[in-house]
Amino acid sequence: MKVIKGDVIVIGAGGAGLRSALTAYEKNPNLKIILLSKKPIGKGGVTANAFSDRMAFHATLSYTLPIQNNYIYHAMDIYKIGGEVSDYNLAEILAKNSEEAINYLISIGVPFVRTHDGKIDQFLTDGSEYPRACYVGPNTSIEIAKALAKKIRETNIETYENVMVYDLIVKDNRVVGAKAIDMSTQEKIIIKGKAFVIATGGAGSLYRQNVFTSEMTGDGYAISLRAGAQMVNMEFMQIGICHPQILFAESGSMFRALPKIVDENGREFLLDYLSEEDKANLCVLEFKKGARWPVSYESPTKVIDLAVYHHIKQGHKVYMNFMENPSYLSYESIPEEILKWSEKIGKEIFKDTTPYERLKLINPSIIEWLKNYNIDLSRELLLIQNALQHFQGGVKIREDARASLEGLYAAGEVAGGQHGANRPGGNSLLDTQVFGKIAGENAVQYASKVDFVDFNLDEVEERISQRGLPSKLVREKIRDIVSEYGFLVRMEEDIKKGISLIKEIKKEGVSLDENGIFYYYETLNMLDIAELILNAILIRDESRGPHLRFKKFNPPVMDFLPKRPEWNKYIIFYKRDGELKYEIKEPIRPKNYEG
Repeated sequence: MKVIKGDVIVIGAGGAGLRSALTAYEKNPNLKIILLSKKPIGKGGVTANAFSDRMAFHATLSYTLPIQNNYIYHAMDIYKIGGEVSDYNLAEILAKNSEEAINYLISIGVPFVRTHDGKIDQFLTDGSEYPRACYVGPNTSIEIAKALAKKIRETNIETYENVMVYDLIVKDNRVVGAKAIDMSTQEKIIIKGKAFVIATGGAGSLYRQNVFTSEMTGDGYAISLRAGAQMVNMEFMQIGICHPQILFAESGSMFRALPKIVDENGREFLLDYLSEEDKANLCVLEFKKGARWPVSYESPTKVIDLAVYHHIKQGHKVYMNFMENPSYLSYESIPEEILKWSEKIGKEIFKDTTPYERLKLINPSIIEWLKNYNIDLSRELLLIQNALQHFQGGVKIREDARASLEGLYAAGEVAGGQHGANRPGGNSLLDTQVFGKIAGENAVQYASKVDFVDFNLDEVEERISQRGLPSKLVREKIRDIVSEYGFLVRMEEDIKKGISLIKEIKKEGVSLDENGIFYYYETLNMLDIAELILNAILIRDESRGPHLRFKKFNPPVMDFLPKRPEWNKYIIFYKRDGELKYEIKEPIRPKNYEG
């Protein structure tokens, strides 16, 4: 069995992992920093592959409005749109460190768009009171990943590609090692380290409707949970309207152009599923969808997401048509102040124009970008569906990015507590850089003052199960269960059925099949996280952010469980003696909180 040994072990090479490894190296280049990645560095993960019509990096700069104490407004936006179920101190860290984070990215070559006077251009995005969204364009995320990967290659950081970590090794409540596998050769690897940073991203592959890369199977969540780490806010995940074939989110400018939303028969089906009040207000709802892109209980635009979801469930396909105006287009009802604030263009663009012409004025770069994928919006429909886009919760972290286990840190989407039910647009990328840096710094500090802990290799080896259902069959079952009972529409009986089905699979067991050992371990991880997610969804018996609990769902009848003040708390999960346990706790509040 191969053994790798290093001072700081960073698991995951997306935006957060790359930043963690770079920071650790820059802080102490004399330590041995090891970076492990399931894919070739710069190729895997969401940061290196995701697009939207204008991918944002959220930052409070010295000239961001309002000038005085502007970071506090940013922090409160994070906390408030998070539904007051996150830790305010972590939100404040994100806001305070955002300018430093973007300046670092600029220093390594990320070309953020600037205004004529040289300032970084900023626009208003969903969940924000003031314009703070910085951007390169549709490729903002990819440009960040490219710059970080290039910087990594200029260092002496030891990198291992195509390596999957499938478990952590714990002694006396401290993470001292990890078990991994070379995905190319199927060779087992033991990793010994002083400090470990988990930066493996989310678990999009649990869902059939997602815009994640295929290797995102929730490994970081699962290995941390099994090791004994606390998990938080696992019922909250952002779900938006996306293109199903490419990792592309149709957000602000796409909706503000007011395309006609139709099915395969050209029918404007939204009108079939809405109340009379929403039908009369549909023009405004669609326009405002651009500022409230992820589905949220608190936004009236959620009826659009739910109508799209229901129509697809009925066997239809759904499209945006930028060639024709919707029948409900009303110039008089366009809220002029939103367009001026966010796009710097007046509502006169809606007079005698098509959605394509409007999009060309609002965001011309997305039209050209889509042509690279052979999508010409002036001539063809754009296929859309509801898709999972980001996990809000994860491994519970403190201000120093430390998990509840000694020697373990977490950053990026795999971490939890910094975001609540929702988050302002662009704060996901910001999160990777701020807490990526903090995790790297503190991992180095910890590694500098502790020794390696020896363990017997025979003690950590486990037997591969030959009993139970084949891995591939189990994976398909997991995805069916979670996609059906833990996605957009959540009802008590369905969730309980999903949990029961997961328990049946666990009882029957999972066996190795022709897909190999790493696929087997990924499937075990997916099984553990499916159980965690469904339990979190069941326990929170209210609606909040993207967590939509229903008494009845049969559009236009959408009978929600209401949001309840007594649920201004988060759910902490952990494993004890192999059993999933939970506690409901009070988050860290802002000073003078009056919730």
